[in-house]
Amino acid sequence: MRCYTPRVVVKLDMALPAPPPRQPSPYLATAERVDFGHGFHDEEVHGLDRYRWMGSSGLLTFAPSDETRFLEMWVLSEFQDLSQTLTCKSHGHIERLSLVAGWAPFSLTVPAGADRLELEVNKIFPSAYHPADVRVLSVRVRTPILHRDPLRDRVIRRQHDNWVRNIREMLDRRTSLESTPVSLGIDLYGACNVKPPCVYCEWDYSKALEGRFVDAPFTPETLREWGSFFDNSVNLVNCSIGEPFMMKEFDDLLDAFGEGGKVLEMTTNGQILTDRNIQKLLGRPIELYVSLDAGTAATYARLRNDRFDAIVGNLRRLIGAKGGPGRLPHVHLVFMPMRANVHEIDAFVRLCADLRVDRLVLRPLNDSPAVDLDWKRSGYRFQYQKELLPFDELVRVSGRAAELCRRLGVELADQMDFGGAMGEQFTALFEEGRASVGGDVAVPEPSPLQPTADAREAHAADTLDSETIAAVDTLPSLGHERKPPCTEPWKSLYVLRRGVFPCCYGGTPVAEMDEYREAWNSPLVQQIRAHLSKGRFHSYCVKSSACPIVRKSLEARSLPRRQIARIYIRRWWAHFDHLTYGYAGQVQRGIYWVGSRLARSTIDPKYVAHHVRRLLGAAELGAYPLDRKSSKRR
Repeated sequence: MRCYTPRVVVKLDMALPAPPPRQPSPYLATAERVDFGHGFHDEEVHGLDRYRWMGSSGLLTFAPSDETRFLEMWVLSEFQDLSQTLTCKSHGHIERLSLVAGWAPFSLTVPAGADRLELEVNKIFPSAYHPADVRVLSVRVRTPILHRDPLRDRVIRRQHDNWVRNIREMLDRRTSLESTPVSLGIDLYGACNVKPPCVYCEWDYSKALEGRFVDAPFTPETLREWGSFFDNSVNLVNCSIGEPFMMKEFDDLLDAFGEGGKVLEMTTNGQILTDRNIQKLLGRPIELYVSLDAGTAATYARLRNDRFDAIVGNLRRLIGAKGGPGRLPHVHLVFMPMRANVHEIDAFVRLCADLRVDRLVLRPLNDSPAVDLDWKRSGYRFQYQKELLPFDELVRVSGRAAELCRRLGVELADQMDFGGAMGEQFTALFEEGRASVGGDVAVPEPSPLQPTADAREAHAADTLDSETIAAVDTLPSLGHERKPPCTEPWKSLYVLRRGVFPCCYGGTPVAEMDEYREAWNSPLVQQIRAHLSKGRFHSYCVKSSACPIVRKSLEARSLPRRQIARIYIRRWWAHFDHLTYGYAGQVQRGIYWVGSRLARSTIDPKYVAHHVRRLLGAAELGAYPLDRKSSKRR
């Protein structure tokens, strides 16, 4: 059994009083009603979203006022290349906006005396993507907010301008960016209430990586120090190795995120999702991921402890308190298929349907050959490497989960399909998984209006027959072909205690936590962008074994032979290092250390002279000024 040393002891008081009611932000306190007029279709609910489709034009109406106001609105565009624009007219005032792909917010000025806002797009969503729906469709629109807070207006405008600039730089294949990250990975808290940790969590190793930043605080002051990196971001993704509900400053941070117009994605184990914590979440733009990974208490005990029933009760209270699916916060229930739990995928989907969660998230266990976790828990021995499922089995599980979710009306997000193309590349395996679902699972009544697909790969994944997949290539372009195979290094930066990463699947940090500004346009990150711009992976990507895009490309044999060979060599070496209890890795690092210094000695005479002086004791260290990087190595 893996040795573990507890770091903290947490005492929970379940009888804590509810927090006092939050004071609404100025833009919410001054919010006024907005009505949808002609050009908008009836409200629809699809997965997490409540929205209305707009035709080629639409009208929003509201009561007039003698003050200037601002209208904040979330719009979803299907076009990937900024080619769809929205023209907004109100009382003689005209604004034109480039629309980014997916849901994005923007803010408009409503002049004094105006009682309406006229919207018009330059292009509609091609009917070939929704042949069963004869309506004219262009964009999806959530319920707008009309308010009188000029500060909020400036915040949202700045974010939208940065997002558009970021996409333009990506489409232009620029490697050095003037924009800042649209999505910012953050590290809220570094302690956890599950002791010992989850069987698949490398707690000790992760904490060792955090080094001098292991106790670095994350407070509102941190956000002020980040400046434009925080101000311009739209999405915040908490990637901390810890439980955020244990934070003392959590309420203040949630307020700061809300006032800054951010959508927060965070993961919790759900074990301290008390009534008090539930109240903190209600109505906030939060995507809450709850790691459960089991459909029964017995399997949950193999992975964590005996708190399964309590967590399910917590989730029922949360979903009931927020008013059901589609209301904030959105609740995502996470399942990572592995040997210990793969037999419960059916039970897990049924649990999600019963709880009425907003989405089931299927997330593969990281294919990390160097992880050697070995636990005995609840009569079960969990050995990380033996728990990993073969790729073909993961695809079948994805197919089975997709069919179960379709029949039970559960929204599914399959992270195996990160970057798309899984259904197209591995159709036979995926279909085999779907076909494995018997006829004993009830199919819910179809909604009056079936929602259209968000993008080309989603359209293919919904049908998956060979004729449709072939037809996808003939559909009108939405600009998807202009994007690189992975957009993460352009739009995202993860500033974590264990280092700075250019993507959510990065294997090794590119800089230390406090060097995030330099890392954003560092030589390595620019090289990664340059390689992706040319349609190929950088060696950094290839070394990130957890990346689903790289793994799918490896399994489909679409990578260059040299990169395929490197991946297999790395896997072989990781296994060999594991067999030698880490001694092989130590020898490798020692050889690299000696080799790098010998190499430098041949090209830097001052470096040699410096060490000669040190050996002779003839000079002080200051006599040979080393650069910062060299000082760190010494």
